[in-house]
Amino acid sequence: MKGNLVKSILILALAIGFGGCMTAPPPAQKLEGGESSSQGTQVDEKPDQKTESAAIGDNELAQRLNEFLENGLEKLDKGVISEGINQLVSVLAEANAAGSSSGDIRVIVNTAETELTKIAAGLEMEAGTEWVDANKNQISASAIDVGTEYSLNPSVILTYNFGAGKALITGAPIYFEFAQGSGLLTNFVATNDYGQANCAIVRLDNPNAETIVRASLIYRIKGYSYPFQGITKDFVFVPPARKAAILVMEKAGEKIQDDPVILDSVFNRLKDMAFDFSQYNGVLLGDDFMKVFGGDPNSIKRMGLEKEVSYLVMVLNDGYYVNQVELGGKKYNIFKSQTTATTRIIRVSDGKIMYSGTVQAVGGQGGTEDKAILDGFRNAAQAMAEKLETDYPEIDGVLAGKQ
Repeated sequence: MKGNLVKSILILALAIGFGGCMTAPPPAQKLEGGESSSQGTQVDEKPDQKTESAAIGDNELAQRLNEFLENGLEKLDKGVISEGINQLVSVLAEANAAGSSSGDIRVIVNTAETELTKIAAGLEMEAGTEWVDANKNQISASAIDVGTEYSLNPSVILTYNFGAGKALITGAPIYFEFAQGSGLLTNFVATNDYGQANCAIVRLDNPNAETIVRASLIYRIKGYSYPFQGITKDFVFVPPARKAAILVMEKAGEKIQDDPVILDSVFNRLKDMAFDFSQYNGVLLGDDFMKVFGGDPNSIKRMGLEKEVSYLVMVLNDGYYVNQVELGGKKYNIFKSQTTATTRIIRVSDGKIMYSGTVQAVGGQGGTEDKAILDGFRNAAQAMAEKLETDYPEIDGVLAGKQ
């Protein structure tokens, strides 16, 4: 047993110590800079913790450290990996707090460090299955989805390789932090019975830039921190692609315009934004246009859009009324029309309507029905352009992922 060997070393060291001197050694001194010789570091140590460790002699300290060491080795033998690691890190934490570097204490500390190094070689941190594609490659997540029900939250699975197989590690402390960017998230999460730890991200401060969240295995005991070097996993959140598709339908009753006049009005008003806009005639969608206009995710998926298209700009110019002018029972060669135009910005990933602007009951007139309808379309297009100019800051915020 590893524990018996260490115990024998300690008994011999204690015998030599008592034979050479019957008085207690002088109080231990803190190591220079508060750092240990291991990869762990001392953080936020409280004065009473330091005093408690320093008040005892080296012999008593060695006995305490040996208890931690033997308990840790026993836990590891039983396959209780995280508890075993916790005991071994306690050896380093206690020795660091006492600041003693006597021979017998150094032996115990070295043994604990060696065991931790062996454990590190068998540890593996993997991304949760939802982060892995069919080819077993880790994917990226959408920054604009963070905080919504469609968001991918960082998730890791921690395992230990015994050689013959892998074991899930429960109760291990996983630390999540922003390696790039900033926001609000859950920092410390312990792995569950399936060796998994999930981090909840509440928000990203800048969803229009790439953000990286890093998961690390870090044990912290009495102000002492022991990170397992190399046992980390990064999760990348990418900003929305700067591409949007403009789809327009212009209709009067069942008659649909092949060349909608409102398309240029909307495009010219939005083209100054830092976006790559592509134009489509909504006629190509057929009956699905109104479903997409309403934000139906399934209908959006059926469109077969390019992967980089993150938003749809949907425009409906609806000439819902046209009638011949009649006064005193006499009809004149004048026709009146009314048109309502609506522009919506819809997020492709989930069909959420991010912006909706409408101009209602815009009048038009002409010598025939068709001319009155066309005049109504043109007037509604002009009114819509003016509204988009007024709402420009709101639309720009939507397309930048700020809403």
